[in-house]
Amino acid sequence: MIKRLLFVILAFIPIFVLSACGDPVQDDLLHYINNEIKALEELETEAISEYESVIGENFVNDETTYVHIQDVVIPKYRKLIEELEEIRPETKEVREIHELYIDASNTQFNGIVTVLAAIEAQDYDKINEANQMLNEGRALMRQALNEIEDLAKEHNVTLTE
Repeated sequence: MIKRLLFVILAFIPIFVLSACGDPVQDDLLHYINNEIKALEELETEAISEYESVIGENFVNDETTYVHIQDVVIPKYRKLIEELEEIRPETKEVREIHELYIDASNTQFNGIVTVLAAIEAQDYDKINEANQMLNEGRALMRQALNEIEDLAKEHNVTLTE
């Protein structure tokens, strides 16, 4: 029995040593990109596509835009943010990037909600405010992406499209 226990303990020692020699940031970043964010990619794409389907050149009228944003876009975007907030990266470096991504998503969400308020109030200044929020959200998204790319280079992770 003791020989068997000793064998089991010795069998696991190399795993712990190898884990200690690994790069936890690299592992966390790979998991974050390949599992956590990849799982939300479709939901984010849907939310943004649904929003774009009723604005700009796709705009039909205020009522159609308002109803679609309220009934389709906001629930999808709210679900995206809820799921983003459930992600808990293990390393400080990945957590900081993830928080930036959450901030970007919240800023865009607030911009979309402000579009609704602007339509309801027929307030063009509010539309400008909403557009500023949306632009800020996109800038934060780009910043998060740039930081992911920098962290990936720093920890020998190759990113592919």
